[in-house]
Amino acid sequence: MRLARLGFVPVLGFLPLLGFGCSDPAPPTPRGAFSMNFVDTGASCNAGSHSVALGDVTAAQRLRVLTDGEEGATIDCSVTGSGTFKVSAQARNPATAAEVRVNIPAITPAATEEMPAFGSISFSSVKTAGETFVSDPAAPCEFWFVPESEQGVNAGEIWVVFECLEMLNDGYSCELRRGALAFDGCGS
Repeated sequence: MRLARLGFVPVLGFLPLLGFGCSDPAPPTPRGAFSMNFVDTGASCNAGSHSVALGDVTAAQRLRVLTDGEEGATIDCSVTGSGTFKVSAQARNPATAAEVRVNIPAITPAATEEMPAFGSISFSSVKTAGETFVSDPAAPCEFWFVPESEQGVNAGEIWVVFECLEMLNDGYSCELRRGALAFDGCGS
């Protein structure tokens, strides 16, 4: 009995050490980029046309995606699913005070300009005097992938183009035309 006890006691002493190598890896840091083309559509829009960006992304290329905290940028995102993905993202560029919030309830890799996914965007910038414009729920934003491009969606990442033909703020209506978004490192 004494030998069995001696053999068992040293093993118990090592048990706490076995757990040190079994922790989950740290989640990836969110990264993002956007290009917004805000358009004054006439008398019904109270803010001038302007373009703002965070990083460097267009429909054709994704050159620079900023990490959350880089250059003061704030990035938070979630891209979850398999086959059909749910996207929730927000990004803020402190240099232009441009802030974007995106919600796409369901998008597949097959989304095209002719058969887009629908969702919402809210947008504000220095040029909108900090006023937030929100896409009209009756005319949601359209999101799609350019054929034969590197754009796409997968768990944790998306690169997509979009248009919002009705951006509303306190009775005013403007547009977001042919913008682009890229997010990765997006956990759940």
